[in-house]
Amino acid sequence: MPQALPNGYCGLPVQKVCPHADACLTCPMFVTTPEFLPQHREQRQQLLQIVSAAEVRGQARVVEMNRQVLGNLEKIVTGLESGPGQSEATADAG
Repeated sequence: MPQALPNGYCGLPVQKVCPHADACLTCPMFVTTPEFLPQHREQRQQLLQIVSAAEVRGQARVVEMNRQVLGNLEKIVTGLESGPGQSEATADAG
């Protein structure tokens, strides 16, 4: 049974150690469902604000790191919103 997270589930067996240290949205083992859409939408809004503020301040590394997570989050939200045929979505670490 997958480990429950605040915004989805970790697909790693419970006895495995996660190498992604709180980076679920960039982990290929992260699985989520439509019940977590409110959390994903809120996190997307927060990331958009972080990226915008970092761009204004010239913080290229902060922008780069958060754009990857934002891209994965966009895929997750789009997949979950696409209708009844999409009951779950996974992050794409690639």
